[in-house]
Amino acid sequence: MARELEGGLEYLQAVIIEDSLGIAEELESQMQLLIDNYVCEWKATITDSEKLKRFRHFVNSEQGDDNVVFVTEREQIRPATDTEKKRK
Repeated sequence: MARELEGGLEYLQAVIIEDSLGIAEELESQMQLLIDNYVCEWKATITDSEKLKRFRHFVNSEQGDDNVVFVTEREQIRPATDTEKKRK
């Protein structure tokens, strides 16, 4: 469904390139606010020992899960396939 933009391409160029609506500064300040307040949740969790404790197989036990098996590939671990689990 094609729709005509009032003012056409010239209007769109004026809004985007020339900031005819005067919103560029507001958008830039909003973007800077996001940048200034950004926190990587994964990094925050890895560096916080209390949060890191939540990442275990069972909430009410220190016991591991024998079904979770890793193999080394290219000097990194990855989950084992079913075939690889049977070999262990």
